[in-house]
Amino acid sequence: MRDREGIKPIVEEVDYLLADRRQRALGCRRIVVVHGHHQRETACLDGETVERVSFVFGSREFPLRLSPTGLLIVDCLSRHRWTPLSATQIERILSSDPFYLRHGANSVNSTKAAVRPRRSSIKVYIRRIRVQIGKVLQEAGTIVRPEAILVSDTTDSNVVVYRLDASVEFRHRQN
Repeated sequence: MRDREGIKPIVEEVDYLLADRRQRALGCRRIVVVHGHHQRETACLDGETVERVSFVFGSREFPLRLSPTGLLIVDCLSRHRWTPLSATQIERILSSDPFYLRHGANSVNSTKAAVRPRRSSIKVYIRRIRVQIGKVLQEAGTIVRPEAILVSDTTDSNVVVYRLDASVEFRHRQN
C-alpha cells in the first residue's frame, strides 16, 4: 500500500510531462505581439507601440491583460527569447534600446513617457505577468503551468534569469 502512495507523485509528474509534450506538439505555446503606429513596408522601428500580447490556441486568441509596462517587458523577453535575461539586463534594455526609449513617438498624440522600470519592480512585473499567463492558460483549458512558459532559471552566481519558452510572432497594426 505504501509503495502505491509513494509512486503517486511520480505518476502525476509523468502524466503532466506527457500532456505538456502533447500540447507542445499542437503548437499551443504561441505568443502574438501586436505593434501599433507602424510605418508601412518596414520592420519593427523605433516609435511604434506595443498594443497587445496574446496567446494563440488553435484559431482563438487570448489576450494577456497587462499594463503598458508589462507589455514592454513581454515584448523585451520576446525579442530576446534566445537569451535568458536577468532583471538588471531587462532594466538596461528598456532604458537604452531606441525602440523602448521612443515608444509611442509615431502616434499622433505622443504624450507617452518612456517606461523605465527598475530591477526590483521588474521582478514584481514578472510575477504579475505569470499570473495573467495562468489565467489565459486556464481560460484556454490547458494544463500547462505559467512557469513552463515564462521560465526562471538560476545561474551559477545565483542570478535569476527569465526567458519565454514559446514561439513568438510579431504583427503590425496599420493606422
